[in-house]
Amino acid sequence: MDFHNIESFIGVDTHEAGELGRLLAKTLASDLEKIRRGIRDNDLESIAFVAHSIKGAAGNLGFERLSEPAAVMENRARAGRLDGLGELLLEMQALLEELEGSLAGQ
Repeated sequence: MDFHNIESFIGVDTHEAGELGRLLAKTLASDLEKIRRGIRDNDLESIAFVAHSIKGAAGNLGFERLSEPAAVMENRARAGRLDGLGELLLEMQALLEELEGSLAGQ
């Protein structure tokens, strides 16, 4: 993920963008674990709540590639659908790994 996107999207410098990226990565790792538990337990309410949180945080930082699958997950969970949530979780996990790789290279 490109930190220049954060810099221009919310008007911060490279250091601040990195700090926000690290905070997002830490929170996202925890949130994805909550979603895993929600899928395991068929807890659609929790999945929707956490996906909504991810959608908002990623969207506020300009990470649309992360915000979009979170929005789809939230909508499916609110509609009572578990289908496809595992794939969306894998997609968001891959984006977390990409974010962590970008942070390491920053």
